Amino acid sequence: MMIRGCLRWSLYAAVLLFFFVLETNPLIRGYCPLLIIPLATAVAMQEGDLAAGIFGAVCGLMLDIAGGVTLVGFSALLLLIACPLVSLFTSFYINRSFMSHFIINGIVTIFMATMDTIFVHWVWEGSASVISFWESVFPAYSGSIVYSIPIYLLLRLISNKLRPKQERRLAESAQEAEEQEEKERT
Repeated sequence: MMIRGCLRWSLYAAVLLFFFVLETNPLIRGYCPLLIIPLATAVAMQEGDLAAGIFGAVCGLMLDIAGGVTLVGFSALLLLIACPLVSLFTSFYINRSFMSHFIINGIVTIFMATMDTIFVHWVWEGSASVISFWESVFPAYSGSIVYSIPIYLLLRLISNKLRPKQERRLAESAQEAEEQEEKERT
C-alpha cells in the first residue's frame, strides 16, 4: 500500500516537472498554456484536503518560478486556498467526473487570471494592461481551461491504477449506488 502511494505521488511529481519544463520553455509565441493549474485541481479532486493544499502550494511555487513575472508565492497562495476547497467540495458535494473538473478548473483559472490581471498587470501597466491581457494572460489561462480534460483523465488513470484495491472498490461501489439512484429517479 505504501509503495503504491509513493509511486502515485512520484508520478504526480513527474507530471508536474514535465509541465514545469514546458512552462519554462514556451513553444507558442513566447507563452505556454498554464498546465500546472489543471494539474493542481485534478490532484485536489483525487486526494485529500491536506495533500491537495500542499501539492497546490508546490504547484503555485513552480508556476511562479516558471513565469518569472509575479512575486514568488503569489500563485502558491492562490492555489493553497483553492486546492483544499476543491478537495472538500468533491468529497462532500460534487461528483468526480471530467465535466465537474472542467467547471471547477474553469472557476479556479478565471479567479487566478483575474488576480493576475489586477495585481500584476493593471497595477504596473495601468491602461496598457488591456494589451498584455489579450496578448499573454488570456491565451495562457484559456489554454489552462482547454487542456483540463486530458490532464484530468491522465491523473484519474494514475490514481485509479495506483490506489489500494480497497479504496478503489469503495469508490466503485459508491459510484454504482449513485448510478442506481439516478436510474430510480428517472
